[in-house]
Amino acid sequence: APSTFYAHLAVENDPDKASDRAKRDAELRPEMKRVWEDNTAEPLIHTDPTNADTDGDGMNDLPDSNPVFAENTLATDGAPAPFTFGETLVENNFDYALNKDASDHLEIQVMNPTAADLTGFSIYYTIKDLDAGTTEAYLKPLDGFTVPAGGDMRIHLDTGEEAGHFRDNPNGSYATSQAAKLLTVTLKADGYALLTTEINKDAGGAEAAD
Repeated sequence: APSTFYAHLAVENDPDKASDRAKRDAELRPEMKRVWEDNTAEPLIHTDPTNADTDGDGMNDLPDSNPVFAENTLATDGAPAPFTFGETLVENNFDYALNKDASDHLEIQVMNPTAADLTGFSIYYTIKDLDAGTTEAYLKPLDGFTVPAGGDMRIHLDTGEEAGHFRDNPNGSYATSQAAKLLTVTLKADGYALLTTEINKDAGGAEAAD
């Protein structure tokens, strides 16, 4: 057998005999695999590299046969929803706090005319690509989201980096497809029935703020 065979066998039996370069490569291999998955595999299957359950259906993306389509499991019972939808946006967003344009994202204004704060919200939303006919669907609890009594609050689904914002899938069709889309949004507050609205997005990708 060639000498390289015995050298390889010796390293297998005693990894300390490997060269410094080989040891370094072995240390880096898990990180290289992670980077490859984050930057290659996730965009190909349209999942979120920071979320092991992209669509929120309770199943890890790897065994999930459709990791960007969750069934709507929100309870349909309850008293009529006391809240209403105000402004709903999927483009031409504006950051009122900073008084400047914001990157395109799903934004829903929720109005609360009652005398009590409303909490315990969850959202289910679908995104239909009107060219391909494909649909993505996501289910998310809106932890910490409160609509004050007699006031309003906005749900932002974007990078989720700001307080009160929630993370959308950066590799989903909203961000990556140029096709026109139909978004259907269903909102649930604990103890109340569902409230649903539809929003059309014109053709063209999500635009970043200047």
